[in-house]
Amino acid sequence: MALLKQAWAFMAVLSWGSASIAGSCLPPAPPWMPTNADDVQAYADLLKRDAEMYFIDVEQYFRCLDRQRREVFEQAREISEEYARVLELVDGVRK
Repeated sequence: MALLKQAWAFMAVLSWGSASIAGSCLPPAPPWMPTNADDVQAYADLLKRDAEMYFIDVEQYFRCLDRQRREVFEQAREISEEYARVLELVDGVRK
């Protein structure tokens, strides 16, 4: 029983780590795009710069999500192996 409690504690600690991994990619805020033609003319350079930065940020965001997906996938594989080991130990104690 003590081993099972240790396994649960171990899995809880790992899940806290995954919560921090999963929350680190933040989507970029969309830039302001005016609909008024006079505003477009007045802010053309700023709008262009903001849009270009937005698309750069979007690419970084997607790369971050891809990286997190790989990390979490690997973590899930490791936890699956650990859980299989725990189940074997539990089954061995029952016999």
